[in-house]
Amino acid sequence: MKQNNKPTAYERKMNRSRRIVQIVAILLAVLMIGSVLLSALPVFGITKSEVDALKKKVNEASAKKKELKSQVSALSGDISSLEKQLSLLDGQIEAQEDEIAAQEELLAQLEILVEEKTIELADSEADQARQYERMKERLRYMVEHDSTSQLSILLASESFADFLNRWEIVQQISLRDERLFEELQAIRDKVTVEKQELEATQAEAIETKAQMDANKAELDAQHTAKQKALEKAETEKAAANKAYADMIEKEEELMEQYKKAAAQLASQSTYVGGKFMWPLPAANNVITCKYGYRTHPVTRKYKLHTGIDLRCSTGTKVYAANKGTVTTSGYSSAWGNYIIINHGGGYTTLYAHLSRRNVAKGAAVKQGDVIGLSGNTGYSTGPHLHFEINKNGSSYDPVTEFKGFNYVFK
Repeated sequence: MKQNNKPTAYERKMNRSRRIVQIVAILLAVLMIGSVLLSALPVFGITKSEVDALKKKVNEASAKKKELKSQVSALSGDISSLEKQLSLLDGQIEAQEDEIAAQEELLAQLEILVEEKTIELADSEADQARQYERMKERLRYMVEHDSTSQLSILLASESFADFLNRWEIVQQISLRDERLFEELQAIRDKVTVEKQELEATQAEAIETKAQMDANKAELDAQHTAKQKALEKAETEKAAANKAYADMIEKEEELMEQYKKAAAQLASQSTYVGGKFMWPLPAANNVITCKYGYRTHPVTRKYKLHTGIDLRCSTGTKVYAANKGTVTTSGYSSAWGNYIIINHGGGYTTLYAHLSRRNVAKGAAVKQGDVIGLSGNTGYSTGPHLHFEINKNGSSYDPVTEFKGFNYVFK
């Protein structure tokens, strides 16, 4: 006898009840899982207003940094002007040092001349004393023998010839006396002149030494003033540079926060798909600065270079690496003109140091669209493109996305 396997009405009712219970259980499980997921959403559920608030902070930091940069530039101008003044002062100091050297040489020669003239004067005064003694002896003889003795000598002549001989003798005696007096006068005049010359030379030596001492004092003062001015300018510039570097670091920290916020916002949408394309024409394949840690050119701190620098001349076309929405198109003191594109799924790309931005915030772009032109804006040592790819707020080496592309490092 064949057994009837058909479910009874009661069994059918029970089966339906079991299925309903199972469905309700599944729905409850789904609701429970959903509540867990919803509780986790705030981690990635950042709002657009929060991103904009971070962007505002970045802009404020950028403005402050620009102000500090202008102060540094002004101080650099002051230092440049000071250096020009110091260059002129150096010339003046050099001329003054030459003058002092000449004065020292002159003073040395004057001291030698004073010594020589002192010796000459002493010799002349000794000659004068000897001549004066001879003159006194002659006068004493004339007084003792009276000048009429010459007439007696003439009258005692025995003949005319004898008279003439006696006359000649008397004349020679007179001439000798006259020369003796003239020599005494000449020596006296010589002594007077030599005394005047010695006094003048001594006075010149004293004046030269006084001028030289004054020049040396002025030279010392100029050296001191120069050193103080340099130290002050360098101190002020160092302080301004430190403030500027600190502001750069603060701006970069805010920029990192902003990029992470933008990435979190991007994570709330689905990735657009596809592979990233090289952001420049294929000929611009030289990477001048790799992704990774390096010493920052301004702050001098060892930190992560969050992208790659690509060599290109100003005005080179910059392409959107993938389609997406422009979340930022603005200016930063660090990045210059820069653009951030949201590609969904937490992916964002950044293009910095542009000379021109062709897209505005909120614009939808396709892969390969020309979003701007490369340049040298912001903190940049030469024309290039700084390019980054970020995932969920974290950067990684962009070259890992271009395994088939022929890039080179230089």
